[in-house]
Amino acid sequence: MQSAPIRATGEEPGRDPRENGLTDPARTDVSDDDAFGEPAALSPEEKLAALEEAVARHPLNRETLYKILVYCAKERALEDMEREIASWPEFRGATQNQRRMAETLVRAHGLERKEYDADGAAITPKRMEGLGEDEASDLAASIAYRTTEAGARFVERHRPRARLEELLRLSPDRAPAYLELLAFAAEKPRTYGEVAGLLRGRPVLETAIDGARLTMQPSVLVDKLERCGALVWDDGWTATEEGRAFLRERKAREDGSE
Repeated sequence: MQSAPIRATGEEPGRDPRENGLTDPARTDVSDDDAFGEPAALSPEEKLAALEEAVARHPLNRETLYKILVYCAKERALEDMEREIASWPEFRGATQNQRRMAETLVRAHGLERKEYDADGAAITPKRMEGLGEDEASDLAASIAYRTTEAGARFVERHRPRARLEELLRLSPDRAPAYLELLAFAAEKPRTYGEVAGLLRGRPVLETAIDGARLTMQPSVLVDKLERCGALVWDDGWTATEEGRAFLRERKAREDGSE
């Protein structure tokens, strides 16, 4: 019997409805000017849902937005935050600048923006009463950001480790290949050609839909690990610190069970 033809595809067929929204394939950015509701009118779960929606709608900024929430667990001055974000490899492909992303998170209830006068005193709503627009603008000498309760919950729910564990759980047949690829990229930055060479001819890239055999591109596995926060492009595909920690913890567990 003649086997079905093999076609190449750059997308993974099907999608488990239980998958974490943060790892969804990239979609075109939606305007971040959309309202996410007034904080006082939303429950904690509604704030978290709004934050997840805001991050998911910015595919090229997702990992940077997540890392901003991690970084701002302690209050950070705008200038310090801008310098820190500029050092992240994830930021190189971002579509917004640092402050714009911070303000996106403020509107989505993930960050709280704080303003201070020239003496370092907090500018409260009461101090703003009766001031004109120019006067209010002149009063603020510095800006800082701090992660909210909703932001902290988001970080805990979407840690790279949690996303990786979910990926391996939902794709047990591909788990060994994901782990091998992650370990391969942890050794040193890898070109896409090196990644393709590692996976070339592997059954893990083959699937079938409606009787047709499909061969997925290696980029499908790379993309999945990148969306988990385990891989990043930094002059080559390299494991993030979170990805490396995941591999170390997994090896420690395996060594302890022997």
